[in-house]
Amino acid sequence: MTWSSRTLAQLLVGSLVLLVAVPGDTAAKVAGTKVRLGVIMPMAGLFVDWGQHGLIGAEIAREEINAAGGIGGVPVELVVGDDRGDPKESVTLTRRMAQTDNVLMIHGSISSSSAGVMFPLAASLKIPIVSPTAAAPGLTDKSRPWAFLMNPGAAKALGSGLAALRKQHPGVKKAAVLYNSADAISTAEATRVMPAVFQQAKIELSDSITFQTGDLDFSAQVTRALAKQPDMLFLGSGSREAALIAKEARRQGFKGPMQGGVATATPDLIAIGGDIVEGWYTTTYAWNERPIPRVQAFVKKFLERSGGKRPNSSALAMYDQIFISKRCVETAGITNKPDDLAADRDRLAKCWSGLKNYDGAIGAVSMNDLGVNVGQIWALTVKRGVFTLAE
Repeated sequence: MTWSSRTLAQLLVGSLVLLVAVPGDTAAKVAGTKVRLGVIMPMAGLFVDWGQHGLIGAEIAREEINAAGGIGGVPVELVVGDDRGDPKESVTLTRRMAQTDNVLMIHGSISSSSAGVMFPLAASLKIPIVSPTAAAPGLTDKSRPWAFLMNPGAAKALGSGLAALRKQHPGVKKAAVLYNSADAISTAEATRVMPAVFQQAKIELSDSITFQTGDLDFSAQVTRALAKQPDMLFLGSGSREAALIAKEARRQGFKGPMQGGVATATPDLIAIGGDIVEGWYTTTYAWNERPIPRVQAFVKKFLERSGGKRPNSSALAMYDQIFISKRCVETAGITNKPDDLAADRDRLAKCWSGLKNYDGAIGAVSMNDLGVNVGQIWALTVKRGVFTLAE
């Protein structure tokens, strides 16, 4: 039998179409009346604003997904729990959602303290858990392949923030650190990340001073820090404490630049600190002023729900997480049948582990071998009351 050139060309084109049309993962019919995803967020405590923003982001994603036909034709349901920023409550909710609510996976919580107790449970219960914001080093190392971080991590972020500060303040030679010793990420930033960052930048660390969650008077800590005559201050804390310390530092006459840890990259810092935090330096992996239509459409919806508050990175990350989970359910062979729950969770963990270059609202999302997103970091500064890119 002989083949004409035209016939061979038609066969080649047909083969290429088949190769393009068949996804790398196995699609399956999604069963049931709801696709249940767990969401654990703090509605009280140190990171309440992050929890509130994260929940709104997840709800916006749910509504958009359901309006477009759901996940594989089945509506998504968010099973929501409030851990109040308490790691003990994070454990209770994780067990309940995994063993009683039978959700496919869990999104949350906010703090590295909560992630530090939830991730070992993810491994023992074999349920994927993704934190939108936790950033302490090493959180996922012993809980693979069930634990994931959307935040690329404090080590990557804080070096970028310091570089941006030094670009505008090249005379900085000495720094003092103040941090919340009751919070895991703040402690990691102050005791593990920044000493190495300062050493690499040839900046002397003159003092490292602690405070506790709930403190309101920081005069003693600031007095001690300024006695060493630092050129800059680094504050490892949530937005409330950071803003109060900044106010006290300015009251005591400090005129140098200030850099905040990853938990200060939230509009609440500006709402509390006002003009005092003008010129503040920090970093984020989810910039809410990113000038692309998808982000600005999200921000518009968020503002309508938040009473005019602009979203922090938790909102954007949670929005992306729900959409990524949708894609995994639809492409990784998830059946959503009760008898397949363990297998479905395993497939979801593998899908998240293999995530590469997902085009999200926060930018490209790719997971490394430790389940940590290796996405972009933006160095920010407060300018005229808004977080803008540090020049």
